[in-house]
Amino acid sequence: MTSDRTRSGRSAQDQDFAESGVTMVELMITILVFSIFLAVVLSSLVGITKASTQAQTIARSSTGVLIVFQNFDRAIRYADVINAPAAAAGGRYVEFRVPAKDVASVATCTQWRYVPSTKVIQSRQWPDGATGSATAWATKLTFVFDDGANYPFALIPAGGTGSTMQQLKLTIDAGNASQKGALVTTNFVARNSSAASNTAGVICSAGSMRP
Repeated sequence: MTSDRTRSGRSAQDQDFAESGVTMVELMITILVFSIFLAVVLSSLVGITKASTQAQTIARSSTGVLIVFQNFDRAIRYADVINAPAAAAGGRYVEFRVPAKDVASVATCTQWRYVPSTKVIQSRQWPDGATGSATAWATKLTFVFDDGANYPFALIPAGGTGSTMQQLKLTIDAGNASQKGALVTTNFVARNSSAASNTAGVICSAGSMRP
């Protein structure tokens, strides 16, 4: 008889416990734990997204800078004289001249500029001696950040650094519309230049070709 009552009492207790449900405290603790877990997951996702965006920016910027350097190297490699870089209303400029290939042709003047207001690097060319027949500006790279008044061109005179030829130092700090991605500096050698370059003054009508 006692055994039956005991079993009956336990069954009633088990039924009461099963029907008791979740208390408010337990519910709040569950929500708190879930919120912490969700915050950790979201924080990790944000970090991964930022890292991925930064990596893509660096990759695109590095590729763009590399292409500019290749173009610049092909253009300046055989130059016989480089003008000292200077600034004008339209940007910061540098010019160099590549000698004529033969007696039937003329030397070619190449001009590069950086425009801080639009963050672009551009180039154009014209025959030496001409003052108004330059090609249209060709944009070589966009989203180039401004790193100072003498940026991005710097002339290294012949003889000053042990080299018998002029060199031009080009620094590019590129990225996208909101952040920097790649900062690269390279020296380019004008193989046909010498310590006598520029002794006759500025070449390629630079003064009239800087708007």
